[in-house]
Amino acid sequence: MSVVPRRIILKPTSPTSLISIVILLASTVLIEIYFTDYLKVRGLEFKSYQFAALPAIPYLYLPIIGFVAVMLSSWMYLARARLVVQAKPGVQLNSTILPARTFEATFVLMTIQVAALFIPYVLGSNWMLNELSSVTTIILGLRGLYLWFYGTIAPMMGLDPIWKYFASNAVSYTIIVAATLIMGRKPKRQIAKR
Repeated sequence: MSVVPRRIILKPTSPTSLISIVILLASTVLIEIYFTDYLKVRGLEFKSYQFAALPAIPYLYLPIIGFVAVMLSSWMYLARARLVVQAKPGVQLNSTILPARTFEATFVLMTIQVAALFIPYVLGSNWMLNELSSVTTIILGLRGLYLWFYGTIAPMMGLDPIWKYFASNAVSYTIIVAATLIMGRKPKRQIAKR
């Protein structure tokens, strides 16, 4: 009997889906708040706007609604794409596949979000540049790479904090969408060799 692709139906209202969605949304909001506070300490202007009967909301937190929408749609796409499994027809599928794949999508997206937001700041920090400089004194072949990296990263680190905020978020969520599309694409059917 041959193995065929079978789709597991994703129900967003199932308990495992709801738990993974809540984890994803809460982590997205917390990561964005932490990132905004990180930039606020480094000079980001932080204003609040007062709406009619609502408490004052800092305007830099308003884009979080869009970030949550991007993460949720990426999660839905990735989770549905990962729920196509190879199995024999008529064989009962393991009940742990759905929770494993939904939590996998959650943690992959969270990892990509954190890496895309914070790695440029770690690589551009004075500590990292000093460490790279000391490594290039030991390994002279890395000197050209260090000079190229420092020449590239220094202008980016010199941007105004508001531009860093918007550029970092735009690039990170573009990376998330691109990674989701790449990971969720259907593999090409292999032609059997005769």
